[in-house]
Amino acid sequence: MENGIEKRLYHFMNFTTEYERCITNTANCTVMYIHGLNTTPWSRRADKLKETALKSGNNFFRCELLGHGSDKDNLINCDFDLWKQQLQDIIENHISGNIIIAGHCVGGWLGMCLAEKYPDRVKAFLSMATSPDLIEQKLRHATPEQRQNLAQTGCINTHIGKYHYIIPQRLWTSMHTNDLLQQPSININCPIHLIQGQQDNLIEWQVVLRLLNKITSPYVVVKLLKHSNHHLQDAVALREITQSLTDLLIEIQK
Repeated sequence: MENGIEKRLYHFMNFTTEYERCITNTANCTVMYIHGLNTTPWSRRADKLKETALKSGNNFFRCELLGHGSDKDNLINCDFDLWKQQLQDIIENHISGNIIIAGHCVGGWLGMCLAEKYPDRVKAFLSMATSPDLIEQKLRHATPEQRQNLAQTGCINTHIGKYHYIIPQRLWTSMHTNDLLQQPSININCPIHLIQGQQDNLIEWQVVLRLLNKITSPYVVVKLLKHSNHHLQDAVALREITQSLTDLLIEIQK
């Protein structure tokens, strides 16, 4: 595709999800959005990132992780390593040139893994409500009822407002082995913005400070939003997210 917007099916192994790719003739890079656990890439947050990318003359790409969105019934068959393989396939076969990764929650965690693996391709990284020790946090704060359910079913259950998150054993085991905060350092050296809401009920907001200390890049901006929750879709959060992407797009042109 030369110029325009396409939304189509994406086939990987035995899974089928959807992706959207937006191409501009003047693009210097592609903004790649990776959504979080039990959500989809079709959110207001992603729409704002798309709008910002296209207005600045850059490409935009977003896709459903395996087991999400149109493929949600297959979540039980997914794990963190499978998602890494999916995203590596996308970077190697569906996106050309330089990339800015924008990831929310588990999508940010996956984005960090990609930024470490592809330092020559990933030129900047925007992290939103990301915690690579999510499973450790959930187990540490689990209620007796949640621990009993984990012992009986092998699944971790948690709620945030109206949202219900179920993390199957295969998934949480693989997430545990990919905990980047257990590494001596997180070897990402491109410009990075870390955005975290202090009203986050899924992860501890202080994790953003641990990420700051672990990431090796000399260019890291941290934004703490006092009244924003995990979803980062309030007006203030959306404004800060789009401003961060704008700043990163400018930074990589220097």
